[in-house]
Amino acid sequence: MENASSHVDSLSAFTTRPASAKAPQVLLCLDRSELTETILAYAVMLTRAVGGSLTLFHVVESSADRNSRTHDVLLWELKHRQAREYMDQMLERVTRLEVRASLKIEEGGAAEQILGFIRKNPVDFVILASHGIHGVAEWSLSSTAAKVIGRTHSSFVMVPTTPIHQHRELEPCIQRILVPLDGSLSSQTALPSAIRIARQQDAELILVHAIESTSFHNYSGIKGEDRKVIDAASSILASVARDYFELIADRLRKEGLEVSVVVRQNSNPVALISEVIASRNVDFMVMSAHGASGSDQYPLARTPAHMATHTSVPLLIIQDLEKEHISRALERRRSETAPLRCSRPTEDRPG
Repeated sequence: MENASSHVDSLSAFTTRPASAKAPQVLLCLDRSELTETILAYAVMLTRAVGGSLTLFHVVESSADRNSRTHDVLLWELKHRQAREYMDQMLERVTRLEVRASLKIEEGGAAEQILGFIRKNPVDFVILASHGIHGVAEWSLSSTAAKVIGRTHSSFVMVPTTPIHQHRELEPCIQRILVPLDGSLSSQTALPSAIRIARQQDAELILVHAIESTSFHNYSGIKGEDRKVIDAASSILASVARDYFELIADRLRKEGLEVSVVVRQNSNPVALISEVIASRNVDFMVMSAHGASGSDQYPLARTPAHMATHTSVPLLIIQDLEKEHISRALERRRSETAPLRCSRPTEDRPG
């Protein structure tokens, strides 16, 4: 980490947004279930923290069978009227808190309509519940949530629909925010939003770094003196990493934030993140979509992808790739996973 000082200097850009920057747009996806109302509190919190505006989005899902009785005109009008009444109530609750908000109601498939809206509008943050109107099932995420996070160009918040994270008030009290960092500038793109939320909620920031242990000890041919060299190198790396993250923490402490640092040797970053969440009673997490080891060939690197689908606390993932880059990655994934089509041989026909 020879460029540690320059990395820390870059923190000055994390505390303020340029005056000319456009206010962030937050999209909250609601499906009229008790579970997804939980995320309304996080939508209000995030919109306030980033100084943005909020769009309440609801999809009246339609049946694939357009000729069925479920598409009776009267039933269609009833479903839309109920949806409108529900969304008007949600909008009124939000606007009473002086949050700039609007609503949008569409019809069709939920994931398709959400993604279509994101592609056509400058959405910066999408907020989703891990499960919706059909409740918690055996899958880590509902099909709608999985489709959206796998194809969106935006940063997103995933709120696990467990009782511990349900709030009666429209703004949650976040006390401890975990921010996983790997020393790369890419991972530090999570800091601006984490800092704004910490300030708005008066919360502690916990910076976590896993030093992935070398696998050299698995080789039986390494001599004793060589093992000592490996151990010494690992110790030096741990010391440099602690100094580096303490530099970041000190910079943030000088700006009035409460910050702690956890640096440990652990070959499994997910395991360390989960351990810290449990031991420190973390109630929110912010991380980058990629890091030093994350391939930019996919919208999410391995660790954030795992946390998004198995998170035990509300998680904000900051997308650090440009929209055009993600579009190319998604197109490449579609071509790689497309089924092979075998053309039938042309039959010889008599002339």
